[in-house]
Amino acid sequence: MKQTMLPQMSTAARQRGAVLFVSLVFLVLITLLALTAASTSVMQERMTGGLRNGQLALQGSESTARSVEWLIWNKSNNVTSNKLHCGATGGDDFCYQASNVTGTFGMNTLVATFRNQQGWPATTSGDGATAYATTMTGLTGNQAVASLAQQPRYMIEDLGILLPPGAPNSGMGGGILPVGGAGSTSTQVHTYRITARATGGNSGSVAAMESYFVGQPPSY
Repeated sequence: MKQTMLPQMSTAARQRGAVLFVSLVFLVLITLLALTAASTSVMQERMTGGLRNGQLALQGSESTARSVEWLIWNKSNNVTSNKLHCGATGGDDFCYQASNVTGTFGMNTLVATFRNQQGWPATTSGDGATAYATTMTGLTGNQAVASLAQQPRYMIEDLGILLPPGAPNSGMGGGILPVGGAGSTSTQVHTYRITARATGGNSGSVAAMESYFVGQPPSY
Protein backbone atom coordinates (compact mmCIF):
# COMPACT_ATOMS: atom_id res chain seq x y z
CA MET A 1 0.00 0.00 0.00
CA LYS A 2 1.29 3.37 -0.97
CA GLN A 3 1.14 6.04 1.74
CA THR A 4 0.71 9.75 0.88
CA MET A 5 2.49 12.20 3.12
CA LEU A 6 0.64 15.51 3.68
CA PRO A 7 2.80 18.65 3.81
CA GLN A 8 3.39 19.92 7.32
CA MET A 9 3.42 23.74 8.09
CA SER A 10 5.81 25.03 10.70
CA THR A 11 4.56 26.91 13.78
CA ALA A 12 6.20 30.14 12.62
CA ALA A 13 4.46 29.96 9.26
CA ARG A 14 1.06 29.44 10.87
CA GLN A 15 1.48 32.55 13.09
CA ARG A 16 2.30 35.10 10.41
CA GLY A 17 -1.32 36.18 9.90
CA ALA A 18 -1.94 36.65 13.65
CA VAL A 19 1.14 38.86 14.03
CA LEU A 20 -0.09 41.13 11.25
CA PHE A 21 -3.52 41.46 12.84
CA VAL A 22 -2.08 42.26 16.27
CA SER A 23 0.30 44.82 14.72
CA LEU A 24 -2.62 46.57 13.02
CA VAL A 25 -4.56 46.69 16.30
CA PHE A 26 -1.61 48.26 18.13
CA LEU A 27 -1.11 50.73 15.25
CA VAL A 28 -4.73 51.84 15.56
CA LEU A 29 -4.39 52.23 19.33
CA ILE A 30 -1.20 54.28 18.99
CA THR A 31 -2.88 56.49 16.40
CA LEU A 32 -5.84 57.11 18.71
CA LEU A 33 -3.51 57.98 21.58
CA ALA A 34 -1.59 60.41 19.38
CA LEU A 35 -4.78 62.11 18.19
CA THR A 36 -6.05 62.42 21.78
CA ALA A 37 -2.74 63.93 22.92
CA ALA A 38 -2.78 66.42 20.03
CA SER A 39 -6.37 67.40 20.74
CA THR A 40 -5.59 67.90 24.44
CA SER A 41 -2.57 70.06 23.59
CA VAL A 42 -4.66 72.29 21.30
CA MET A 43 -7.34 72.67 23.97
CA GLN A 44 -4.76 73.57 26.62
CA GLU A 45 -3.18 76.11 24.27
CA ARG A 46 -6.57 77.74 23.67
CA MET A 47 -7.28 77.82 27.41
CA THR A 48 -3.90 79.44 28.04
CA GLY A 49 -4.55 81.99 25.30
CA GLY A 50 -7.98 82.80 26.73
CA LEU A 51 -6.52 83.24 30.23
CA ARG A 52 -3.81 85.52 28.86
CA ASN A 53 -6.34 87.68 26.98
CA GLY A 54 -8.51 87.92 30.09
CA GLN A 55 -5.54 89.06 32.18
CA LEU A 56 -4.53 91.61 29.54
CA ALA A 57 -8.07 93.03 29.47
CA LEU A 58 -8.18 93.23 33.28
CA GLN A 59 -4.79 94.94 33.46
CA GLY A 60 -5.80 97.36 30.70
CA SER A 61 -8.99 98.40 32.51
CA GLU A 62 -7.18 98.71 35.86
CA SER A 63 -4.44 100.84 34.32
CA THR A 64 -7.06 103.09 32.75
CA ALA A 65 -8.99 103.51 36.01
CA ARG A 66 -5.82 104.36 37.97
CA SER A 67 -4.85 106.91 35.30
CA VAL A 68 -8.26 108.62 35.50
CA GLU A 69 -8.01 108.74 39.31
CA TRP A 70 -4.73 110.59 38.91
CA LEU A 71 -6.39 112.93 36.38
CA ILE A 72 -9.15 113.79 38.87
CA TRP A 73 -6.68 114.24 41.72
CA ASN A 74 -4.46 116.45 39.59
CA LYS A 75 -7.35 118.67 38.51
CA SER A 76 -8.71 118.81 42.05
CA ASN A 77 -5.46 120.41 43.18
CA ASN A 78 -5.05 122.69 40.17
CA VAL A 79 -6.35 126.16 39.42
CA THR A 80 -10.10 126.59 39.05
CA SER A 81 -9.91 126.99 35.29
CA ASN A 82 -8.38 123.53 34.96
CA LYS A 83 -10.70 121.66 37.30
CA LEU A 84 -12.87 118.78 36.21
CA HIS A 85 -16.20 120.11 34.97
CA CYS A 86 -19.06 117.61 34.74
CA GLY A 87 -22.31 118.20 32.92
CA ALA A 88 -25.63 116.47 32.37
CA THR A 89 -24.59 115.46 28.85
CA GLY A 90 -20.87 115.11 29.45
CA GLY A 91 -18.30 117.77 30.27
CA ASP A 92 -14.52 117.87 30.40
CA ASP A 93 -12.90 114.48 29.88
CA PHE A 94 -16.35 112.94 29.34
CA CYS A 95 -17.47 113.59 32.90
CA TYR A 96 -21.23 113.25 33.44
CA GLN A 97 -23.32 114.70 36.20
CA ALA A 98 -25.23 111.77 37.66
CA SER A 99 -28.34 113.74 38.56
CA ASN A 100 -30.89 115.82 36.71
CA VAL A 101 -32.07 119.39 37.23
CA THR A 102 -34.57 118.36 39.91
CA GLY A 103 -31.78 117.06 42.12
CA THR A 104 -32.80 113.40 41.98
CA PHE A 105 -30.42 110.67 40.89
CA GLY A 106 -30.49 109.70 37.25
CA MET A 107 -28.15 108.19 34.69
CA ASN A 108 -27.31 109.41 31.24
CA THR A 109 -28.30 106.94 28.49
CA LEU A 110 -24.77 106.84 27.11
CA VAL A 111 -23.39 106.10 30.57
CA ALA A 112 -25.88 103.28 31.14
CA THR A 113 -25.05 101.73 27.77
CA PHE A 114 -21.30 101.98 28.33
CA ARG A 115 -21.51 100.43 31.80
CA ASN A 116 -23.87 97.57 30.93
CA GLN A 117 -23.01 96.53 27.38
CA GLN A 118 -21.57 93.09 26.74
CA GLY A 119 -18.51 92.77 24.58
CA TRP A 120 -16.75 95.53 22.69
CA PRO A 121 -18.87 97.80 20.45
CA ALA A 122 -18.48 97.52 16.69
CA THR A 123 -17.65 101.23 16.63
CA THR A 124 -16.75 103.63 19.44
CA SER A 125 -17.97 106.65 17.52
CA GLY A 126 -20.60 108.42 19.59
CA ASP A 127 -20.41 106.07 22.60
CA GLY A 128 -19.89 109.02 24.93
CA ALA A 129 -16.58 107.74 26.29
CA THR A 130 -12.99 108.82 25.74
CA ALA A 131 -9.87 106.84 24.92
CA TYR A 132 -7.08 106.14 27.38
CA ALA A 133 -4.26 108.61 26.75
CA THR A 134 -1.45 106.05 26.67
CA THR A 135 -1.30 104.01 23.46
CA MET A 136 -2.00 100.33 24.20
CA THR A 137 -2.49 98.99 20.66
CA GLY A 138 0.02 98.08 17.97
CA LEU A 139 2.91 97.81 20.42
CA THR A 140 6.18 96.42 19.11
CA GLY A 141 9.46 95.07 20.44
CA ASN A 142 9.50 94.04 24.09
CA GLN A 143 6.07 95.64 24.59
CA ALA A 144 4.36 93.58 21.88
CA VAL A 145 3.19 90.96 24.41
CA ALA A 146 1.13 93.65 26.18
CA SER A 147 -0.53 95.02 23.03
CA LEU A 148 -4.33 95.21 23.19
CA ALA A 149 -6.77 94.79 20.33
CA GLN A 150 -8.59 98.06 21.11
CA GLN A 151 -7.62 101.24 22.91
CA PRO A 152 -9.17 101.26 26.45
CA ARG A 153 -11.99 103.74 27.05
CA TYR A 154 -13.46 105.37 30.15
CA MET A 155 -16.25 107.53 31.57
CA ILE A 156 -16.44 109.65 34.72
CA GLU A 157 -19.61 110.35 36.71
CA ASP A 158 -19.97 113.02 39.39
CA LEU A 159 -22.21 111.23 41.89
CA GLY A 160 -22.56 114.25 44.14
CA ILE A 161 -21.33 115.92 47.30
CA LEU A 162 -19.81 113.63 49.90
CA LEU A 163 -21.44 114.34 53.27
CA PRO A 164 -19.85 113.41 56.58
CA PRO A 165 -21.87 111.59 59.28
CA GLY A 166 -24.25 113.91 61.07
CA ALA A 167 -24.35 116.51 58.30
CA PRO A 168 -27.79 117.76 57.14
CA ASN A 169 -29.46 115.42 54.64
CA SER A 170 -26.80 112.80 55.24
CA GLY A 171 -28.48 110.52 57.72
CA MET A 172 -26.59 109.06 60.65
CA GLY A 173 -23.93 107.37 58.52
CA GLY A 174 -23.15 110.06 56.00
CA GLY A 175 -24.03 109.87 52.33
CA ILE A 176 -23.99 111.60 48.98
CA LEU A 177 -26.09 114.66 48.16
CA PRO A 178 -27.06 114.77 44.46
CA VAL A 179 -25.66 117.68 42.51
CA GLY A 180 -28.47 120.05 41.57
CA GLY A 181 -26.41 122.24 39.29
CA ALA A 182 -25.79 124.88 41.94
CA GLY A 183 -24.61 125.12 45.50
CA SER A 184 -21.27 123.37 45.00
CA THR A 185 -18.32 125.19 46.47
CA SER A 186 -14.59 124.72 46.24
CA THR A 187 -14.51 123.45 49.82
CA GLN A 188 -16.83 120.52 49.13
CA VAL A 189 -15.67 117.07 48.13
CA HIS A 190 -17.45 115.02 45.49
CA THR A 191 -17.57 111.29 44.84
CA TYR A 192 -16.72 110.25 41.30
CA ARG A 193 -17.41 106.91 39.69
CA ILE A 194 -14.96 105.83 36.99
CA THR A 195 -15.92 103.12 34.51
CA ALA A 196 -13.08 101.76 32.38
CA ARG A 197 -13.30 99.08 29.69
CA ALA A 198 -10.50 97.29 27.86
CA THR A 199 -9.96 94.32 25.57
CA GLY A 200 -7.30 91.64 25.63
CA GLY A 201 -5.12 90.63 22.70
CA ASN A 202 -8.35 90.22 20.72
CA SER A 203 -11.74 91.87 21.03
CA GLY A 204 -13.32 88.65 22.28
CA SER A 205 -12.00 89.28 25.80
CA VAL A 206 -13.40 92.40 27.48
CA ALA A 207 -13.00 93.56 31.08
CA ALA A 208 -14.83 96.41 32.82
CA MET A 209 -13.50 98.11 35.95
CA GLU A 210 -15.35 100.51 38.26
CA SER A 211 -13.60 102.74 40.73
CA TYR A 212 -14.96 105.28 43.23
CA PHE A 213 -12.75 108.29 43.84
CA VAL A 214 -13.14 111.38 46.03
CA GLY A 215 -11.93 114.73 44.78
CA GLN A 216 -12.52 118.45 44.95
CA PRO A 217 -15.29 119.49 42.54
CA PRO A 218 -15.42 122.36 40.06
CA SER A 219 -17.37 125.53 40.74
CA TYR A 220 -20.60 125.11 38.78
